[in-house]
Amino acid sequence: MKRAIERFEQYALLEKKGDLKKLVGKDEDEELTVNDAKRLGIKIANMDGEDKKKYVGIVNFLGASCNIYNEIWKNYTRTRDRKERNAYD
Repeated sequence: MKRAIERFEQYALLEKKGDLKKLVGKDEDEELTVNDAKRLGIKIANMDGEDKKKYVGIVNFLGASCNIYNEIWKNYTRTRDRKERNAYD
């Protein structure tokens, strides 16, 4: 994938494959938990390039009303900001 997820069809195809669940070692029939979301945020923040764009796009389609979405972004930004601070030290 060359860009972040921009259409629902792209998101639906990726989520059907269970890409977020695979990152945390869950099966397709298992639900993501808040603890999984914390791990996802950290893993995505530590990614680079096209993989990072792909997963940021998937997470954006979850929507802000979703508890999992909020937990992923909280941990994503915390990890990203920590990496940036350490780069300047």
